Amino acid sequence: MVTAPQVPVPSVRPATSTPATQTESDLTATAFGPISSAGRKLLTIVEQTSLREITTSTWAQQRSSNPAVQEVARVIITQHKDLENRDTDISTRMDLPVPAEPAPDMQVGIDRMRTEFGETFDRDYVNTLRKAHAEALILVSTVRADTRNSLVRPFADLAGDYIKTHINLLEKTGDVDYAQLPVPNL
Repeated sequence: MVTAPQVPVPSVRPATSTPATQTESDLTATAFGPISSAGRKLLTIVEQTSLREITTSTWAQQRSSNPAVQEVARVIITQHKDLENRDTDISTRMDLPVPAEPAPDMQVGIDRMRTEFGETFDRDYVNTLRKAHAEALILVSTVRADTRNSLVRPFADLAGDYIKTHINLLEKTGDVDYAQLPVPNL
């Protein structure tokens, strides 16, 4: 009797999240279910991002001669005002503070764009926001997948929908430099 040669089978380990796996002690109890540090980070980032993007999108409407850039700016302003209002409501209901100013790294981009005009502004605006939206989508997706909080779940769904809309509109401007985007690392 001839048997097939034995081929080593690689061991398969269950996928784990990042090395900084959340534990029960990382959760903050609320009346709406526990919220993780990632959930709190989402509320903080949405507030800070809204402050940055409402400001820079207002400039885009004023400074750009590209109708696609003006349209994405209009949509971003409208949707970030909505997110900011919802974020404030959720944070207040859970007694969680949110910042009143953009993060320092976001402020650098605001300060840089403050002095730009025309095509230089358009390219910086589109590429800064496109990259930021890619990073935000990862956070939103992670929080949505794992949250136990009944307020954060629909908020993360809405934020994810808005982010995907913003990415699509930013790409339609023709100004995205895809070489600037990070290489996916899963």
